[in-house]
Amino acid sequence: MSLRRALVRLPVALLVAVSLALAPRIAAGAQPPLALNVTGATSGPPIPAGFVGLATEYWDVEKEVGTNPAKPDSAFEQTARNLAPYGGLSFRIGGDSTDWTWFPVPGMAQPRWVRWTMTPTWAAVTSRLIDDLHAHLIAGINMEADSAVVARAEVKEIRATIGATAPVTYELGNEPELYSHFPFYNNAAGVAVLGRPKDFSYADIAAQWSRLARALPRVRLAGPGYSGPKALPYVGQFLHSTARLSLLTVHTYPLKSTRCEAGEHLQESELFDSQSLAGLAGSLSGWTALAHAHGVGLRVDEMNAVTCGGQPGFTDTFGPALWALNILPLYAADGVGGVNFQTRPYTAQNLIQTDHTPAGWRVSVQPEYYGLLAFAQLTPPGSRILRLPALGQGLYAWAVRTPSGQTHVVLTNVGTSPQSFTLRIAGARGAASVRTLAAASGGLAAAGGVSLAGQTVSAASGRLVGRALVRTVRPAGGAYDISVAPASAQILTVNR
Repeated sequence: MSLRRALVRLPVALLVAVSLALAPRIAAGAQPPLALNVTGATSGPPIPAGFVGLATEYWDVEKEVGTNPAKPDSAFEQTARNLAPYGGLSFRIGGDSTDWTWFPVPGMAQPRWVRWTMTPTWAAVTSRLIDDLHAHLIAGINMEADSAVVARAEVKEIRATIGATAPVTYELGNEPELYSHFPFYNNAAGVAVLGRPKDFSYADIAAQWSRLARALPRVRLAGPGYSGPKALPYVGQFLHSTARLSLLTVHTYPLKSTRCEAGEHLQESELFDSQSLAGLAGSLSGWTALAHAHGVGLRVDEMNAVTCGGQPGFTDTFGPALWALNILPLYAADGVGGVNFQTRPYTAQNLIQTDHTPAGWRVSVQPEYYGLLAFAQLTPPGSRILRLPALGQGLYAWAVRTPSGQTHVVLTNVGTSPQSFTLRIAGARGAASVRTLAAASGGLAAAGGVSLAGQTVSAASGRLVGRALVRTVRPAGGAYDISVAPASAQILTVNR
């Protein structure tokens, strides 16, 4: 994975200047403010609708919305809808369950690899969910079974139920380069059987994907859901041989859970090193270039801070919220078409947890949700990320200009000391409004008490509740002075 030398690098002529400057009155021992000039130079294409999306498993949908389409989980729906405040939510159903799911085929005995069966009830509640959300569904289609009959049956059922009223992209495969590494099922003797032989290659992936794709109806196809950016050397070959592809998909996780790497101990700081932010985003630049050269989009349709269902005491804390808030603009600047964050009920990686109580559906969100929410609110369709350099020392800054002419500047401090800034923003007029993303206590390790501008998600409705806390900062000498406390982000908004 290649590393960037900064969050965004610029030609010298366009570089947004960041310099240390001593204020006239600095208390002894205090950190001097950073002078930050925000110009109008943009990075990457306009941000599309539905940039922030969700991903879940086939077998988890009914855990999230129940089994009665006439009584949908409105709290879950609203909480998901919050992440696409301007419409166009992307909702992916697949992941590991993609290749262990089937829709019964008349005359075919159930294969040994089946772990979950697509039912009419599942189709009905999923159809209601996608309709209510006005979402675009990405539906995983079994590739590991290597059966055109199985794949066609799944497409036919989803197309007839969900696809009859909502846009659907059918994603053929899920991390196929791992089929030769992990058991697909156990045979009659109880012996584990790999999904593919050990010599299964990327060329074989392209050939099998294309063969199965040709056997499917004329639908919008995505794939193959590579497990990580390291597959880049083989992406060109895949794109060249797969004429049916509409959307190239890949998964990105910066860290591995201790459930995947025995004995590994995760540190909050690992989320904020170059590998997890600039390096991770930079590793996708080659993907976007290849995808666009072949006339298809690129979507990271499975992502989160940690693999394998998360890590208790790590992925369910506030640190990932600030990480998410700062990785998303890097992806947008690289030309990625959107990101689906993985959520898995009753795990440490459950962005949205729902429960059915005697009083009705109730919902709760993990701290990371608020980082996604902040980015979604700040980036209406057509917004452009502005070029800013890396700050270092646990400080991060990014900015975005919206089609309406607003400029949002996001300043994040994951260090241990407060940091003040002096901002000059090209074209800014009048006072700025400032909102805070922070936990009430506990810093990066906080498991609760997180709010965005003082607002939180209602357990009963999924809507943001509470009085919005917005303060006003007036410019002095054409600059805005702002301080950022440790383990928090400040969002400054000005009009042009």
